[in-house]
Amino acid sequence: MKQVRKYMYVMLLFIIAACTKDSNNFSYEEPFDFQISDDIEGVIQIRQGEILSLTPHFDDSNGDYSYLWFAWPNTGALGYNNMRDTLGTAKELTAEIRGSYYIVGVPYKLTFKVTDNRTGVSDFYFYDLNITNVYSEGWMVLEDRNGQADFSMLLPDGDVIRQIYSSINPNHLITQPLMLGLSSGSVNDDIDPLPVRKFYIAGKNDAVELDVLTMQKKADFDFLFFQPPPVTQLSFIGWSGTSLGVIINEKLLCTNFVGGFPGAKKFGLYMQAPELEYDYEIAPFVANIGEYDWRAHPVVYQHIMYDQKNKRFYNVTGENLNTFPTNASNTSIFNMNDVGLTMKYMASSNTSNAHNAIMYEGAQAYLLQFSSLTTDGNPIITQSKRIMTAPYILETSASSIASSTLSGHIFYGYENTLYRYAINSNTTNQVHTFTANEEIINVKFRMIRTADDESGQLLVATWDGQESKLYDFAISATGAIAESGEPAKGGFDRVVDMVYKNVN
Repeated sequence: MKQVRKYMYVMLLFIIAACTKDSNNFSYEEPFDFQISDDIEGVIQIRQGEILSLTPHFDDSNGDYSYLWFAWPNTGALGYNNMRDTLGTAKELTAEIRGSYYIVGVPYKLTFKVTDNRTGVSDFYFYDLNITNVYSEGWMVLEDRNGQADFSMLLPDGDVIRQIYSSINPNHLITQPLMLGLSSGSVNDDIDPLPVRKFYIAGKNDAVELDVLTMQKKADFDFLFFQPPPVTQLSFIGWSGTSLGVIINEKLLCTNFVGGFPGAKKFGLYMQAPELEYDYEIAPFVANIGEYDWRAHPVVYQHIMYDQKNKRFYNVTGENLNTFPTNASNTSIFNMNDVGLTMKYMASSNTSNAHNAIMYEGAQAYLLQFSSLTTDGNPIITQSKRIMTAPYILETSASSIASSTLSGHIFYGYENTLYRYAINSNTTNQVHTFTANEEIINVKFRMIRTADDESGQLLVATWDGQESKLYDFAISATGAIAESGEPAKGGFDRVVDMVYKNVN
């Protein structure tokens, strides 16, 4: 036993000695603090086939680093087992967005990985990519080509792509062009695998849904319904926000209400009005709500439409046309349930969630204003009613009227003259005159928000009997109008409608 203990002591001494002589190759330096950043903010919009160049900020003077750039589809709808795409191994990225991998409309997560080769420690910086194509942004212009509907696109750089519908969908002609319908955002109807923007091209007796990215036909008119109507006499097709689809057919209302309930959502047949059943005529306008704080507004009217026959407003839900509570109106201004006027035009105003409605009786025009929101202690949404001092506004078409969402003005065209009506002062000025043979036939307003300020764009279409021309006017925050300096874009067939499509 003593011999065994002796050997154990000797071995212990060897172990202690070995430990004290260990020079220890491990480093106990403070780990490097990765600081990765980039001046790019928000989602990167890039087309298929374009070169993506990125220069992230990273100080590599403190050691030895390796880099890796890779991307993958950032959506569960395509599954999480998709192979990622490696784009580069240098600090700065220059890579092609290949159409074979990157799908238009699908969001991607781009990752910049930095590894400290001394320690093996890595850090990551993430970018969001949205893949676009040539149809992703610009003014879509519906034209009447000898009775056939077609549309062109005026791109932000001024280029024009012509005859898009007929070149992509030559086998489905649409006659008597009526309008373009584009939802303001993506709609989740459980028909498409992903929420998408809804886009329609409509004639008076037919309409189709198009893929908003490829412009290819997705669905015939009948497919939009659970049970299609026996007769097609359209006056409106589109979406009020992203929650309520609206089709006005035979002047009656069909809706598609999307929400959290399961199953495909399509349009139903005609809704009944309270106590009137189908004895009503809906005007082709929707006053829909924008952004708001639900905590500050006890009652919200998300979709408001007008009955031309019974001359009254309705609060529209996915299932009903509803009358307004009696306390929603200050009847000394006007009564939402009994207006007594015919609607000429309706659109959003420059006040959040407030709307301008141009109405008339005989030759007299009126401007009615109302809100979609109530506030605590004040259920009234009627705001004002005034006689309009706006010459010729009842003699022009509704398509030639545009309500500014930037300032308290309404722009409209009559013959070859562009007018600006000032709401507060109830006065009208001529702001531009075209050549005598050019008739103003369509006017659209778009507010532009940038990091520095807000401005407006007014697009005016004219017709001289042979071609339509488009004129682009810049609008200041005070409603002042100035030409952009760009020459007019000509060569269009007679313009019927214009809609601006933002990048998806």
